[in-house]
Amino acid sequence: MNKTVIEEGICAQTYPDLFFPEKGEAGKTRAAKGICFVCPVRRACLEEALAEEGTVAASHRYGVLGGCSPRERADIAKQQRYRAAA
Repeated sequence: MNKTVIEEGICAQTYPDLFFPEKGEAGKTRAAKGICFVCPVRRACLEEALAEEGTVAASHRYGVLGGCSPRERADIAKQQRYRAAA
């Protein structure tokens, strides 16, 4: 991930495990998304995560990035590919 995004993200000043909840920890996911919602680099973070979506193994698509869960990012990436093909 881009060094600027990492350094300027609110997540850099927050407990990192919050952004990598275990299955069933919906409270952590909601809290992480809430932090992302007000983050000044949220869009850039999401754009980078989406750019990597098709290039990384499923096991590496983990955590809340750009305010989205791995499943949400996969859905967005799928929609973008569909639009690009249309």
